[in-house]
Amino acid sequence: MKKYLLLAVATAMTMLSCNTAKLLVDNDYSYDTDFTTYTSYNFLNCEIDTNDICTEIQDAIRRQMKARGYKMQDENPGLLVSYSIIKERVGYKGYFQPSLERWVNKYENDDVYKVQNYNFGGGMILVSLLDAHSSRLIWRGYASGVFNKKVNKPVNYYRSVVRSIFDQYPLFAAGEKPRKIVEI
Repeated sequence: MKKYLLLAVATAMTMLSCNTAKLLVDNDYSYDTDFTTYTSYNFLNCEIDTNDICTEIQDAIRRQMKARGYKMQDENPGLLVSYSIIKERVGYKGYFQPSLERWVNKYENDDVYKVQNYNFGGGMILVSLLDAHSSRLIWRGYASGVFNKKVNKPVNYYRSVVRSIFDQYPLFAAGEKPRKIVEI
């Protein structure tokens, strides 16, 4: 009986990992930004009218920001968080860049943006962080293949997609000590 239970658990884990393996997750950021100064954020509105998905994604973003020490603030936040849900095929221009963590830790290299063009199928979720004072985009993380019809979406699917996106943002709010991110 234990063998069958172990086999069932292993099969379930394999199927779950296959569901997220089809995602391409990456990010782009602004070389001109001092990411170490931000402590607070607020949301811009969801850009499409799919309330259930928007609510789940916004809750997942809120969890990730809280885990990184950012405080939700209605008045005068440092960051504005925007997210887009694109269900159809999309062409996207990204950039070859060193990891954000290396850049923030004073990585010295040619600081020219190197364009990388993508052609994504299966839709995507984009999460953008904007400097609230200048309205300038400073970071964008994205996952493509999110709406592939072949993928069976498990419970908390969008939460895991957002987590994958934020795995590309290893930074913490100003004054917060880096620690392991634990899903809360």
